[in-house]
Amino acid sequence: MRALKDYSLKEWVAAEPLFHRLRRARNVLVDRAYRRRTAPGQAELVARLRESRAPALAFTIAFNLPEAIALLADGMDRFAPGIPLVVCDNSSKPEARVAIAALCAARGLPYCPLPPSPFKGARNGSRSHGVALNWVLHSLIRPVAPKVFALLDHDLVPLAPVDLPGLVARQPAYGMVRHGDRFGGWYLWPGYSVFDLDALGHLPLDFGTDTPLTLDTGGQNWGVLYRTLDPAQLERATTRTAWIADPATGTPEPYLLADAWLHVGGAGHRGGGARALATVRAAYDADPEGLLARLLETATD
Repeated sequence: MRALKDYSLKEWVAAEPLFHRLRRARNVLVDRAYRRRTAPGQAELVARLRESRAPALAFTIAFNLPEAIALLADGMDRFAPGIPLVVCDNSSKPEARVAIAALCAARGLPYCPLPPSPFKGARNGSRSHGVALNWVLHSLIRPVAPKVFALLDHDLVPLAPVDLPGLVARQPAYGMVRHGDRFGGWYLWPGYSVFDLDALGHLPLDFGTDTPLTLDTGGQNWGVLYRTLDPAQLERATTRTAWIADPATGTPEPYLLADAWLHVGGAGHRGGGARALATVRAAYDADPEGLLARLLETATD
């Protein structure tokens, strides 16, 4: 949250500081009310995850694309077989929840149907994602208390062996750094971030947005955690643009490559998430072990 002294006279005249603080107070109340809700099978899932004694746990927020969860699960099975993938379903479409639940049951993936989001519509996507992550943090991660946990976007797929605990062996958090448009704040994208809960468990982590600081989902952790860290001293994800040809047109399309993780993206462009997923799925299925090397040959910074 921006300090009051950082607002301009024009912003004060427009009452923007008051508006931002009222909206933040509303979001906090909504988040806390949502956090108190329970999910079917929640207690059994917590017990299952505790018993796994895995070196790390990976959590993904599913949203309406069973095909994305299938691709992420395939990649985790191949490149991170000892890391449970916990699918937390924030889908707005009932049929998608049914499909994702069935997929997880068939594959033996830990599954949690999140309570319906208090935020609806495309305009509220970031806030819906944020309250879902906070629910997962307080209802699953803290009760299970894994030493290390990762947050992965549902349309991410690893293309090389994964060592999540190793990424935070010498620092409390690791991931892809994103900066705000103004004011100097930064945060780790919660689509690819890893945390040492032993080091951070005492902090009131908050994966909500910080709109006044122009920080998206996860930006509230700027004031809680990231402002105390020197980004120059942190190891962070290497990001590149990878190019994969659209099978229908032959035209190379850009995709984010964070370390060895390929982000499908494309929910709002390139024909939508399903089309981009089909393109990446075809490339992955053709050569899962060699796809990363091929992408790096033409990747751009």
